[in-house]
Amino acid sequence: MRCEGALPNQMGVIYSHIFLILLLLHGANAALKDPVQKWRTLSGTPPLVIARGGYSGLFPDSSQSAYQFALVNSLPEAVLFCDLQLSSDNVGFCTTGLALDNSTLIAEVFPNNAKTYKVNGEDLHGWFLSRMEEGKEK
Repeated sequence: MRCEGALPNQMGVIYSHIFLILLLLHGANAALKDPVQKWRTLSGTPPLVIARGGYSGLFPDSSQSAYQFALVNSLPEAVLFCDLQLSSDNVGFCTTGLALDNSTLIAEVFPNNAKTYKVNGEDLHGWFLSRMEEGKEK
């Protein structure tokens, strides 16, 4: 496309306007086509929303705050998925692994309660599931 009499710096303005017009026409054409199916699942029903560990982008993974935030800010049909671990006294906890320091703030709350255990033949140092009362193990 040759624009006679146009200065070189005006050519860029003309091309950008042509691009925007073509983009607008493309968007209008796409809007006129048949709408996409609302739910693209096999059954046509809404998909299940499964929150593994709750809303762990803002809160520690598998914490009570993460699960509560996920329930409040998701669809009514949301399913919460939890990695259940049992302590030695059979109390269930939702956590992502054996050591709690990766997914909780336990190192700040109980800084002196770290322990070392043998797990799969190797020493694992950290904070683990146990029943705590006023900062002391029972």
